[in-house]
Amino acid sequence: MKNDSLQKLAEKLNSLSVDSFWDVGKFIVEKILPYAKTNKLSEEELYKVLSSYPGFKFQASLLKQCQAYFTYYPDLKKRRLPESFYFELATRLGDDEKRKEYEKGAIQNKWTIAELRKKIREDALMERESERTKFGFDLRNTNVWSFEVADPRFGKRGYKGRIPGQIVANAIYYYSDPGAFIVDPFAGSGTLGDVVDKISFFGDRRYRLFDNEPSDERIGQNNIFLTGIPSETNSVDYVFLTLPAEFYSGTEDLSVALSNFKMKFKTVYRETHRILKPGGRASVIVTPQVGEAGVADYPFEVQRIFAEGSYKTIGKVYLPERSARRFNYFERKPLVPEMTELLTFEKQEGM
Repeated sequence: MKNDSLQKLAEKLNSLSVDSFWDVGKFIVEKILPYAKTNKLSEEELYKVLSSYPGFKFQASLLKQCQAYFTYYPDLKKRRLPESFYFELATRLGDDEKRKEYEKGAIQNKWTIAELRKKIREDALMERESERTKFGFDLRNTNVWSFEVADPRFGKRGYKGRIPGQIVANAIYYYSDPGAFIVDPFAGSGTLGDVVDKISFFGDRRYRLFDNEPSDERIGQNNIFLTGIPSETNSVDYVFLTLPAEFYSGTEDLSVALSNFKMKFKTVYRETHRILKPGGRASVIVTPQVGEAGVADYPFEVQRIFAEGSYKTIGKVYLPERSARRFNYFERKPLVPEMTELLTFEKQEGM
């Protein structure tokens, strides 16, 4: 019965023009959201159900934009700018004061819609640069962290497997607290140590670095598979894990590759669990692999192992990479994976 009612609402929503964003938003706010509240549906669940109906023409992302459009501008008809300006403001800016500021600027300066977009974009870049100056690194505010060039201050140039230090800096910023004790068991070229040492904002963090083949004197020699992680039980606030190449099997047998990965990672998980304090966090950088045999979804396996240990997933960040592999348009090959993931988990109290 509940689904029948929602389907009828979906049919009415679907009858609206795809160009009438404000009307779509009005219908969502006044008709569909009250239904969701009554039936204890989250907005994510609601949009997922709506989008699943055959022939439904609105994507979930557009529905969210329309909802914001009407929510911010229910008095749209009384406003002075063209409707397209307000849709732009509603979908690009979540801050009420900023929307008012840009609306006033557009009226006073007689901006075109292109000029408004340019002004918002330029101001966003200036704000990012201001944050960079304040914190000492390129702070990101979405869950997609893409960096064209690795900051030369962090890690050793030319070191195989080196990741941009900006990734490490953002991870420390979001997932560790002031005064945290951090451990990196696969320290590589010492990028994490460089980030903490060279960014004054992280001056109160403490760290220990380990690697099977240390690249400088700060990094202790250690093979996690032979001796575990040489830190005391329940002593660490944050563990940062960049899984080395040996975790990713070169075999074409998918089941063997996944089995080898899980066997190795479970050792890492057990040691991470042992040294983390209750409430402590662990971040894992892991990449799926795509081949002729199929997809080895290593990020999923990492999530499952932590979930089995009753850890709470608190972060999922995408790290786009650009493949250097040349593409032959006349030869169909498996897709090249270019999206590494940074997954973060929290150890629950009492574990």
